[in-house]
Amino acid sequence: MKLIIIEGIPGSGKSSTARFIALQFERNGFKTKLFHESTLQHPILIEEEIRNSFDWKTTYFSNWIKFLEDRANESDDVIVMESVLFQTPIIKLLHLDVQRTLIVEFIEQIGALLSQIDCSLIYLYQPDPSVGIHRMMEARGGEEWLSHTYEKYKDEPYYKNRKQQNKEVHLEFLHDYYVIAEQANFKSKLNSMKIDNTAWEWEQYQSRILNFLKLSYKPDPVLNINELEKFTGKFHNVEMDVTVQIEIRNNELIVFNNYILKPRESNTFYLENISMSLKYIADYAGEYSTLIIFEKDIVGNRNEEGTRFERVS
Repeated sequence: MKLIIIEGIPGSGKSSTARFIALQFERNGFKTKLFHESTLQHPILIEEEIRNSFDWKTTYFSNWIKFLEDRANESDDVIVMESVLFQTPIIKLLHLDVQRTLIVEFIEQIGALLSQIDCSLIYLYQPDPSVGIHRMMEARGGEEWLSHTYEKYKDEPYYKNRKQQNKEVHLEFLHDYYVIAEQANFKSKLNSMKIDNTAWEWEQYQSRILNFLKLSYKPDPVLNINELEKFTGKFHNVEMDVTVQIEIRNNELIVFNNYILKPRESNTFYLENISMSLKYIADYAGEYSTLIIFEKDIVGNRNEEGTRFERVS
């Protein structure tokens, strides 16, 4: 088994990078599995709420051990994950206001476990953390997002233990996150590459990643506007009473109001940063009358066989 982990501060492009890497391995002939943060029944992430840091670390480390044991005989598989080495432990333990050195030590313990297998780490960062933090804020709603996030977490020990009791304390949290991630990356013994993505030049970064992973670039299929038109419309799932509308904007398929659907195959599309792929099924007349969300994710699909939506317009 080959394991690829992508890390960086929230909003640094981890999810899109993870999807890109998984697709490139897949298109280069590898059996590949992608685990986004939003993947349902994630093998590493903890679903239940655990408030004690010792118990949380014990459970999280046990998840890693079980995952590696379960995958021990799958030598040809490539597994791509985001946020499982740095982000999840840092956010959880920093919320609990665990001593920073202990957080780094815990990440080192996981790294030591992963050093026994074929594991590579790709770390996205900015020398000036405020660049990435403010970029993320702008993308997620600016001051409104900051206020919402503070309200969500203000009862966590980290926030309650600070003299500053307002939304600005979350910026302090993100800066502390950055410092811990830098320390953890510096101490990592994994095969790794560090990418300064301040300039946000993703074609350059992706080329470097492919060289690092020894992969050839395989682009998405190109569909013209007439081909894309076949996939637009409204699709409804009766059981959930949910309707999905797909339209074209700027020559791209759009779903869920503003998410871009990118071609994976001629009749299959993917979302870069969410664990969700959509496959169209043609009827006897050749019309795409059925839509299946077939990756298991927290929101759109919880079924092994996928969730079916039938065309209503």
